Amino acid sequence: MRSSRLVLSLLAGWIVSAEHLVSAAEVADAIRHYHDEESGRIVRLDETDPAKVRVQVRFPGDPGFFSLWQGEGVKEGNEVIFSRIVGEEEAPGAKFLAKGGGRLEIEFAPDQTEPGDEGFLGEYRRLSEDKRLSLAQRELKLAENSLGKAQRSWGTSQDPNVKEWNLRWPLLRDRWIHRGQIRTDAPPKSSPLTVDEVFALIETTGQAIAFFQQPPPEGLVPPDGSGNYDDGFGGGVTLRARADGSYRIGFGWQRGDLEAMGSDFSLDLPATEIRRERGSDDWTVDYLHPDPEVPQGEGRARIQVKKSGRFLWVRVLDGVRYTGPGWADGIYRWGPIPVEG
Repeated sequence: MRSSRLVLSLLAGWIVSAEHLVSAAEVADAIRHYHDEESGRIVRLDETDPAKVRVQVRFPGDPGFFSLWQGEGVKEGNEVIFSRIVGEEEAPGAKFLAKGGGRLEIEFAPDQTEPGDEGFLGEYRRLSEDKRLSLAQRELKLAENSLGKAQRSWGTSQDPNVKEWNLRWPLLRDRWIHRGQIRTDAPPKSSPLTVDEVFALIETTGQAIAFFQQPPPEGLVPPDGSGNYDDGFGGGVTLRARADGSYRIGFGWQRGDLEAMGSDFSLDLPATEIRRERGSDDWTVDYLHPDPEVPQGEGRARIQVKKSGRFLWVRVLDGVRYTGPGWADGIYRWGPIPVEG
């Protein structure tokens, strides 16, 4: 089941609107959650916009995986009439009616001809934040257990890569759920996580599970390591060897749904900077990027790459000039160079 991106909305204190001040308590009452224990589905009703009501249904899947249904509509008395959010060329589909307070009932809106069932008709109980946090923490634990099982599928020959991945994982997952708004060298967050942050960790853990579950691509890694590498989180590295022992390396990524998170940059790694391991095709590089456009006094980007078997370990320091709120850090697994034609 494909996982949809979570958009974290962290609301605290007072929120200023164009017309009046709305307290956090009022916002919390305008955003309500409901739960069906049998199926695990969670419905979110968002009435913070007086012009429309947003409806989200979360369908659970295997540990770490879920799907989201997004809809919107209007409130009529104590009822909400809504339908799926669609593109310009798509048919709107069925209309639904949600009613209730402590218990929410969703059914088809009246006067429709053969409406299509989207899979969430039924009754739901109101979900407190404490209960929602408990559900999220339980789901996260299942996802983390599943991640451990997925890692074992790599086999003992890849143990060093798994250990390195686990060392970097706490920081990488924090960067993911906060959309890169922490420094590369910042320690993992130690304060308690919000409910939405826990759900974001579930999503991120699911992506990690999928990364480890992917079978190795066909083909052998060439001795020079050339190929297209992927980190499972929207990041990719292209590595091309040259006859003189240097490399052209390119980084590209799409971190999350925000356009600002998508970017790329490329540079040359001189042969003199490559430190090769004796008796192995593996190598490391720790390279200061000599960009003439970097203003005087601004730190140059430091590119650290380690090639280990069919993996690249990447870390970029002082690279915000190139990466913006995105990041290139991670462990990337080799894939063959696509053959044209």
